[in-house]
Amino acid sequence: MLEQVGKYEIEEEIGHGGMATVYRARDNTLRRLVALKVMHPHLQGTAEARARFEREALSVARLHHPSILEIYDYSGDGSDMSYIATELLTGPTLREFADRYPEVPAEIAACLVIGIARALSAAHEEGIIHRDVKPENIMIHEGGVKLTDFGIAQLVDTVGMTTTGQVLGSPGHMAPEQIEGRDCNEATDLFSLGTVLYLLATGELPFTGSNPHAVLKRIVEGRFRDPLEVRGSISGELRGIIRRCLDTDPEQRYASAGALADDLQAFVGQMGIDDPKATLREYLQAPAEFSDRFRGELIESLTERGERAQASRKLPVAMDHFNRVLALDDGNERVLAAVQRLGRRSRMRRASLIGFGLLTAVGLAFAVLLRLDAGGDSEAVVVRVPEPGPIVAPSSSPAPPSASTVRADAPKAGGDKPVVGPLPGKPKPRGRGPRQVEFKPIPQNVSISVDGAAPRAFGPSFHGLKLQPGEHTFRFTGAHDCCVDAEVKRRIPPGPGTTTIIHRLQFKPAGLYVAADRAANVSVDDGAVAGRARNVLQVPHRRAMVQAHSVRVSAEGFRDHVQQVNLRAGQVKTLDVRLTPIAVLQPQPDDEAPAAP
Repeated sequence: MLEQVGKYEIEEEIGHGGMATVYRARDNTLRRLVALKVMHPHLQGTAEARARFEREALSVARLHHPSILEIYDYSGDGSDMSYIATELLTGPTLREFADRYPEVPAEIAACLVIGIARALSAAHEEGIIHRDVKPENIMIHEGGVKLTDFGIAQLVDTVGMTTTGQVLGSPGHMAPEQIEGRDCNEATDLFSLGTVLYLLATGELPFTGSNPHAVLKRIVEGRFRDPLEVRGSISGELRGIIRRCLDTDPEQRYASAGALADDLQAFVGQMGIDDPKATLREYLQAPAEFSDRFRGELIESLTERGERAQASRKLPVAMDHFNRVLALDDGNERVLAAVQRLGRRSRMRRASLIGFGLLTAVGLAFAVLLRLDAGGDSEAVVVRVPEPGPIVAPSSSPAPPSASTVRADAPKAGGDKPVVGPLPGKPKPRGRGPRQVEFKPIPQNVSISVDGAAPRAFGPSFHGLKLQPGEHTFRFTGAHDCCVDAEVKRRIPPGPGTTTIIHRLQFKPAGLYVAADRAANVSVDDGAVAGRARNVLQVPHRRAMVQAHSVRVSAEGFRDHVQQVNLRAGQVKTLDVRLTPIAVLQPQPDDEAPAAP
């Protein structure tokens, strides 16, 4: 171990990364302890490494925020040994903290991320993108959090996945645009921060797999377990915040880190947390004791809020609060009783609507009988009492005139009384009941959900069903992750016979990972898709789920490797390639002249 670096006296090693070793050191001039990050000796002579080390030091030195690691000193580009001196942090990394306390309350998870979001907002305002936001680069310090290691991931990542000329972060936290080699911006950091929030709120990472390539595939496709399924106590509101951060489309994420922090602050404010920093300091002093006390307060608050929402007939809000309570205390009698009341009220409302329809029809019949009795020579009027049917939500569009409606412009018969009953020349309305709906999805290996019901696999046993006329929601999900899930709304018109729902799903791109034995270029279908070996290339599929593609792998000094490969939409295929060197032709000696006779 080093003993002295410049004016800094080394005390002990406290960290080791791909680019540098971090020591606890003493600044004897200013008489304070610092964290001294010293570049590895084998990188000292690399101009690119030194340039990036300097860029990190100069960039972060401009940032002054309580949640960003402060830089004190930099060795300078001309020094024999490159180092950065920073403030010495006291606590564990957020990864270590999450492993020690896997059940962080949802509101505390939000408080932890608020500080990092504010730090990223300050960096983004200075034009600095972190590119490697992850729990290992966030540290607990003096009752708060600190964001560290700006720019380190631009050279070497922490799991050894490196590639010439490429910028890679940590696979479990990379945004899709990083994986695909597209431009990174503020939204890239917000995606990574979303993975941190998911971990703190649920105790699990959103994207996992048996190897880094499986993880990258899940990220690009946006496949992760719904956070509310992992931990039911986090609330639907926090679930929505997490899912927005993890959207595969950068344009659909938060517009800024500050906007994310504002939404998180509004979320914790509902529990009376007006000062997230103070609450976080209190929590970090005694996490277990705080969590036990906070759990009781949370159950009481959620129960009261659920009952108020129930009284205001805001049933979705009430159920969200009640579900959180039952996730924390599945035997809570007060909430169970409230949920039962919700069920009874729903049944009573349905019954009252049916009863109201019957009473209206009976009242109409009784009024007609009284009228007939009052005028003995009046014409007979036939009144049909409708049978009770399923309750249909009222539509905003005006109902078509019924055949039994009294019309002001109807022809009169036998005096001034209008005719009541079917109008002359008007056909009797038909097809107001359920109508058969047949599905024709493309491709056919899909599951279909109707109006939020459980999805069913399309096939011989399920190819259609009967639905009431009106608007319905259909969700199509491709098997084996082949396609982009689609949710469509269709209006089923009234009438006899069968109507058909035809929907074509969009195929997901196939992934191709060329594991070449050296740095090489990869071209698919004569340059339709191009990239580098040891990167996941996204190959579009438009015509079929499985398509044949021509893959060319080339490197200078080696023969091109050309191969036909079948790729399946939504899946990543690994292609092992060993390139053959081009043989160098050696000059051959001239044949010896025959000996003279």
